[in-house]
Amino acid sequence: MDRDRAVMTIISAERRGSFLGVLERHWTSKGYKLVTTSPNGLVAHFRTQDGFQLEVLIAPNGQAHLSVTTPCVDKSEVAQPTSKPNGPDYARQELPAPDVRSSFWSSDAPLG
Repeated sequence: MDRDRAVMTIISAERRGSFLGVLERHWTSKGYKLVTTSPNGLVAHFRTQDGFQLEVLIAPNGQAHLSVTTPCVDKSEVAQPTSKPNGPDYARQELPAPDVRSSFWSSDAPLG
């Protein structure tokens, strides 16, 4: 079973490494283990102690994508989420490019 989410905030090329670093520090503080990273540093895979697999990737347009895969389980019906999305529901349509600007994450200024 997989669950995916996309971040609609534009993450500038200058801030993508920092974004992944924040996630890595948070997830490792929770006991998640960093398993692999991509050669370009824009994809990271983690595993939890109970076998969940987490992936974060930054697309060329600066959009972050987060995925969680559950460990092997017996096939069963899975209920739909009971809470409504905080924004538009793109479950049945193409995901648009990120369009939210952040004074920090979207900034082209180098971190100093």
